[in-house]
Amino acid sequence: MTLQQLRYIVELSKHDSISRAASALFVTQPSISKAVRDLEAELQIQILSRTNKGILFTNAGNELLFYAKVLLEQSESVKYHFNPQNSNRLTKLSISSQHHGYVIAALNRLLTVLDSRKYELIIREGRTSDVIDDVSVGKSIIGILSYNDLAKSFFERSFMTKDLDFTPLFSFHQHIYIRKGHPLAACSSVTYEQLTRFPFVTYQQDDVPLYFSESDIVSNDISQRIYVKDRGTMNEILAYTDCYNVGTGCITPHYMHPNIISIPIQDGHRIQIGYLRQHEVSLPEDVRLYLDYLEDTLRNSFPR
Repeated sequence: MTLQQLRYIVELSKHDSISRAASALFVTQPSISKAVRDLEAELQIQILSRTNKGILFTNAGNELLFYAKVLLEQSESVKYHFNPQNSNRLTKLSISSQHHGYVIAALNRLLTVLDSRKYELIIREGRTSDVIDDVSVGKSIIGILSYNDLAKSFFERSFMTKDLDFTPLFSFHQHIYIRKGHPLAACSSVTYEQLTRFPFVTYQQDDVPLYFSESDIVSNDISQRIYVKDRGTMNEILAYTDCYNVGTGCITPHYMHPNIISIPIQDGHRIQIGYLRQHEVSLPEDVRLYLDYLEDTLRNSFPR
């Protein structure tokens, strides 16, 4: 077993075919296929199954994928630790984000790699407008945010005005977040009309435009609203009341209250998640690694 083989396995998890993984790594398809066969022979397991829709990881393959990621992270930490050029370098990183648990989950993975380094990290979690402004003025090198398709043109104009580039990561159908004992919890999907009799909880945006709302819902039929400023308060209200919030439906284990579930909204809009950076600014290796962790964390948080 080699680290290169493990890198192939991790890259395969990001694509639906071996050919696409090979293209992303700038290697030949037979090279990856051989690496998979060699690992299967060495470990005596089947890693992949092939369907008419592409490749799928088997249960054993998913276990191997988990260990592959751990080993690759550890190898990066070892290489950094013994690199004399890094002995006195201070790693500085500043990230702005809306109130998303997966942002912090990905950061915690990065901290394991930075463990032996000197570092200074700043995490700014706040309003959508603050995320955009932080990146625009250089307070943060990237900003993580989401918006729905109704607001797409508004956000694109805002990014263009501030000379920012937005890189999309994933797109999701709108979901509600509610507690497991909520009157709507047994529904496979809900309508906007069903939501009108329940209180709506969202993040306070003060006097900024309505499109900057993190909850991705615009309705005059909401008669009861609650505004909060932090994820902790949001989680507690959702977990123990009949309030609801609207978002991607992603639930990151250990970063959201276990009593909270998500349910899709019928005829709901699409929500785009991605990151902002200043136009044509090159991202440092540590930031690119963080974004890899962010993508992986989101994949593991997809709505069920």
